Amino acid sequence: MFKRRDFLKSAAAAAGAGLLRPLSALASRVPPDDQAIIDFETFLPQEFDGRPFGPEGLEALADEAGVGRFIVFPETTPRPDNQGLAKRIKSHPRCLGCASVNPALGNEAARELEMSVKDLGFRGVRLSPTLHRYPLDAEIVLPVLAKAADLRVPVTIDGDSENCQPSQIAAVALKFPGVAFIMDMGFRAPVRPPEIEAGNEMREVVKKCPNLHLGLTALTTCQPAYLMSTIWTGGPERVVFGSYAPSGIPLFAVKGLKWAGLDSKAEALIFRENLKKIYRLG
Repeated sequence: MFKRRDFLKSAAAAAGAGLLRPLSALASRVPPDDQAIIDFETFLPQEFDGRPFGPEGLEALADEAGVGRFIVFPETTPRPDNQGLAKRIKSHPRCLGCASVNPALGNEAARELEMSVKDLGFRGVRLSPTLHRYPLDAEIVLPVLAKAADLRVPVTIDGDSENCQPSQIAAVALKFPGVAFIMDMGFRAPVRPPEIEAGNEMREVVKKCPNLHLGLTALTTCQPAYLMSTIWTGGPERVVFGSYAPSGIPLFAVKGLKWAGLDSKAEALIFRENLKKIYRLG
């Protein structure tokens, strides 16, 4: 199992023995809501780093990075436990619950989404075509997307990966223009600087689909060119911040963006304002 403390040790060895000192110095208290960062993608496993894990663990990771509120999904299992997630975050208002559903289960997936939004108060849904093994643009996905449109909730999807290629992403985004899609970019890099041919297909998809947003996740400190290519592709108005916590480390991701040298307006859009609009947050 991935151990966060082991990763920090490895990072320290790679970057020099003093790395952990500045990291602890960068930790900050959470600012007021109008200045706090919003994280579009975290998860709540039952166990992490060899120990039981709960909402308090996510809150601790958020605190050291200045993250105020964060979207929380259940673990991506064949039948994600949305009701279990709702119970675990009930007394944690910073945790904004969102459903995960598996369209391969048939009509049950759309019903699960409706129940999650109407009964559990969830704010959106995540689709995982890669892990659940169905094409994003398959017929079985359409009822879920139609339900998301009816409920007016955003849909988070895998990035450019198996079963979720740029052409498939474009097909669903264009078919449901009223749905806000967030593409989890992860460690994949479907975008490149403009002069590199490999990124052209994804750039064209972003241009054609104004309802598609690019979600930066994980260790953006290690990927400055990738980070900036993403921002060049859609502009800061189409990019949102995420950490993939607890596997990703929010502090690293926040500092990766901070060190990119963006102006204050672009930072505000990526860290906060875009997600406020997508999730209709006050």
